[in-house]
Amino acid sequence: MPTPRLLILATALALALAAPVARASQALHQTLRDLTTGSSDIVIGRVERTLTHWNDAHTRILTDVTVRVSETLKGTGEATLTLTQLGGDLDGFRYSVPGSPLFRSGEEALLFVWRDARGRAQVNGLAQGKFDIATDPATGARTVQRAPGGPQVREVSTLGVVPAGEPAPRLRLDDMVGEIRNILTEGGR
Repeated sequence: MPTPRLLILATALALALAAPVARASQALHQTLRDLTTGSSDIVIGRVERTLTHWNDAHTRILTDVTVRVSETLKGTGEATLTLTQLGGDLDGFRYSVPGSPLFRSGEEALLFVWRDARGRAQVNGLAQGKFDIATDPATGARTVQRAPGGPQVREVSTLGVVPAGEPAPRLRLDDMVGEIRNILTEGGR
């Protein structure tokens, strides 16, 4: 007959083995419709500055990204938008969140934004919600694409991902903006 101590130990071991395996978080693929309907703000703007700081409890590093908005497709239409991201380099510490977008002062981007319970603006879908804007030197057309190393896309509506090893095409900004406006007109909030 097993002792109570052995029975408790066997039960604890059985429960531990039956517990689900913890998995890393992952961002699910979002189509242009998903990003558009799931964002509180959609803007085109230029990064004016980034400011890395500790949270009030000094337990997390945050980076505020100030964006000068040149065009608002959805949202309040403010002249500037400050994004607050988890992560950054500060005081000899680095805190990074895999899949988060990176920002450089002076760069222009199309941004899909959501707001947390405190109203802080953040990029929707991690790096999925940031599209770098460039000007094609041959045609002068403005184009968009996600940053290299992230989930680059091959076409506008589904935002299908480019297979590894294939070059990512530059997509026309006007085509993406047109699709976003169509989604919003169809009731995409």
